[in-house]
Amino acid sequence: MLERKENESALAYHKRLVYGKLVDKTLADVDYTELAPLVYGQDYNADVARRMLYGSRMTLELLDRENEGSIKEPSAIRELEQKRVELAMERQRFFDQRREFNKLIAAEGRRSHLEDRLVDAAEKLDATVGRAFAAPGSSSCGENEAVLVFSDWHYGMITQNIYNTYNIDICKQRVRSVVDRTIERVLRHDCSAVHIVVLGDLFHGAIHTSARVMSEELACDQLMQVSEILAQAIGMVASCVPDTFVYMTYGNHARTVQNKHDSVHRDNMERIIPWWLRQRLSGAQNIHIMDDPKNEFLFLNVCGHGFCAAHGDLDNVRTSPRMIATLFNKVYGADVDYVLLGDKHHSEAFDELGIRAMIIDALCGTDDFANEKRLYCTPGQLLLIVNEDGVDAEYHLKCK
Repeated sequence: MLERKENESALAYHKRLVYGKLVDKTLADVDYTELAPLVYGQDYNADVARRMLYGSRMTLELLDRENEGSIKEPSAIRELEQKRVELAMERQRFFDQRREFNKLIAAEGRRSHLEDRLVDAAEKLDATVGRAFAAPGSSSCGENEAVLVFSDWHYGMITQNIYNTYNIDICKQRVRSVVDRTIERVLRHDCSAVHIVVLGDLFHGAIHTSARVMSEELACDQLMQVSEILAQAIGMVASCVPDTFVYMTYGNHARTVQNKHDSVHRDNMERIIPWWLRQRLSGAQNIHIMDDPKNEFLFLNVCGHGFCAAHGDLDNVRTSPRMIATLFNKVYGADVDYVLLGDKHHSEAFDELGIRAMIIDALCGTDDFANEKRLYCTPGQLLLIVNEDGVDAEYHLKCK
């Protein structure tokens, strides 16, 4: 960008550098001392170079106005106007690129800050969360495998309506109940592995005013504390089977920009949780935290059957079997037998083309928004027992 172009006159080169720094801002990030030898043929300090460039700009603008005034031919005037339009378009293109770059830098900065906060919070979690679970029974090693689905905990949310009462203490109680019953059924079915699928919205976040009003903790505190509760839950389930695999996607309540139309879908605080789990559970050899999904989809193979999972805010249970099966077969060459979705806060199932799509109950249950619309649901999570024939048992782990 700073080099002189082929067939570019000395005056045109001089003008491009001066205007790039002071007018269209395409060289706004270039220092005055770097431009001085290119524009004037020798070095100057930043203050002198800045004054000289402003002087050159005034001279160039005077020349432009005089040249424009001398133009009489309509074709020449049209050509000049065309050049002005092209310059304006180039300037707008530059500003758009710069804005998008700054958005990416800001997103990475927020994520880095949150990672630092999580590390600092590790020593405080015993006081804020404590030990949530009792020791499980003995390990299993049969041919069955289990799929435990965690979805829509909304840790930090508070609500009290005719159908549901929820706060952080009740959230812990419900997670403990789900884990205890999961361990009992995993041992009963003699499962050799548990696949824990986390569908997102583990904490309530602060994406809109009602979420902030209904929250007991700050969003960062919600993130740190629910990460520890999840780590403890995984650790307890893993202690009763030879292998535990953890797959995690993200929801919509943890996005960092309130307006969903302005947000980048992957700019989401929940993507930090798998990083935390790797640090927190690094000493457990039988716990495998699977890679962060390239998109919001998860894919797992259980006893030879393909499971696809997503949070569900962008999906419909009745169209997902055909759409997701086609997508995964085309892009990954993988067959999908089951689709797991959250977000909707109630259980529902739909079968098409031999593919079963399931919406998972929300652990948080009915919130104030749902209560005002008379949309009541029983809180719970889902446990599937799978063998070579497919899903052998569905346990809807309802919570009080």
